[in-house]
Amino acid sequence: MRIVIVRHGQSVANAQGRWQGQLDYELSVEGQTQAEKLKERFIMEKFTPDLIYSSPLKRALRTAEITFPEKKVFTIDDLKEGGAGVFEGKTMDELRIEHPEAVATFERTKTFNNVPESESRYDLRKRAKTAVDFFIKGHNRDDEIAVFTHSGTMMYIMAVIMGTSRVWSLRIPNTAVFDFRIDPNAWDTVDPIGGARQGAGSFEIRRFADASHLHIPQEASS
Repeated sequence: MRIVIVRHGQSVANAQGRWQGQLDYELSVEGQTQAEKLKERFIMEKFTPDLIYSSPLKRALRTAEITFPEKKVFTIDDLKEGGAGVFEGKTMDELRIEHPEAVATFERTKTFNNVPESESRYDLRKRAKTAVDFFIKGHNRDDEIAVFTHSGTMMYIMAVIMGTSRVWSLRIPNTAVFDFRIDPNAWDTVDPIGGARQGAGSFEIRRFADASHLHIPQEASS
């Protein structure tokens, strides 16, 4: 099966340099343009997924709706971004004044584990696993699906697909595309946390954080 995973377009908060977490921001004007470019890319590639799933947060859902305007989009709560606690809605400059100790720890560890009121990364990992298990075991081998979500959640989704408990920090541009071919018959649903392996026994990565459509001149993509 084919799973295409997409980060949402630029949001108003992205443009302002604000942490979002699970706060519900709209797409910026630039984000809408990015989604239109993604739409043109998929038209050119003749990618017409059988099913489309999205986080219910506006920035992801609207990206999906612009990209596939004639398709129904199904929302899944597990695709929401990880909760960022007291960071949500704030810029780093604001946080250095309001929560200097939390910022210092975050910048040293690069993890939200010590950010007050944030969602635990363990819980985020479990959400990612639940979503990926559904995508792979809940669909047929010949299905093609598109998934619209958020950069933080995507990092955990990648770890689940690759069958590792390690999570890498990735630079994922807005509307970047990850394109996987996965054999659902070789999918192991046992969680790796605690020592057991979970992931795709057979998978291929066709594209990884690919946002090349954003660099195509408008006249060439129309």
